[in-house]
Amino acid sequence: MVGKYSTHEAYSHATIDQILALLPKPAGKVEATTLASMIFFNRTNHFEAVELPYEAQIASAFAVNVADFDGDGLEDIFLSQNFFAMGTGNLRPDDVGRQMDSGRGLLLRGIGGGKLEAVPGQKSGILVYGEQRGAAVCDFDGDGRVDLAVTQNGAETKLYQNVGAKPGLRVRLAGPPGNPDGVGATLRPVFGQRMGPAREIHGGSGYWSQDSTVQVLGGSEPPTKVWIRWPGGNTATAPVPAGSHEITVATNGETIVNR
Repeated sequence: MVGKYSTHEAYSHATIDQILALLPKPAGKVEATTLASMIFFNRTNHFEAVELPYEAQIASAFAVNVADFDGDGLEDIFLSQNFFAMGTGNLRPDDVGRQMDSGRGLLLRGIGGGKLEAVPGQKSGILVYGEQRGAAVCDFDGDGRVDLAVTQNGAETKLYQNVGAKPGLRVRLAGPPGNPDGVGATLRPVFGQRMGPAREIHGGSGYWSQDSTVQVLGGSEPPTKVWIRWPGGNTATAPVPAGSHEITVATNGETIVNR
């Protein structure tokens, strides 16, 4: 391209077809068939694309947090929303008014079968009217319920204490040297012969945020075991003593009951 277009002016007059014709082989072509916010379910040998509910489509989304917010054993999703501090062309934001400002932070409740339903803000209690950005989940008060922190652009950070969920099992991982929190590990609760959802320990969880490495595993009944795949691929199954509220699991499968 540098040999063909020696000046910026020459390049500015070229068409897309003229530029692509310089490639050693024809360029591939892809098309966007939808602009909807989607969820992709891993079906072993393919991904199944499903549009999120309407309430997730009416505002831009930044953070995507997956957790069991109600403690029923089914994964839920929180979306931080809005992006209105922007202009159009040479216009400043103040000249065009607030755009893309239809979200208050959205909780999507898992109802089974890969389906999600939007929970109204007046029911979830999550009402953030500004430009939401990074968000993180953490059981900050240690009661076995997943709480939520939501940051904003140019406004205060919101902290929502979960007071309505069924308490779950708090699980800490004692990872190998250099990785004490077990970042990169995947764990699943085991209920008898049935396994619950997979949860991964992240070193970062989205836009300038990080979820807690302490996982809260919910369900209709307490798990009997926790299955873990450690970074590197080794797997282990750790027992959960009856009546446990919080456990720590080491790489050798040893379980320590914290409380």
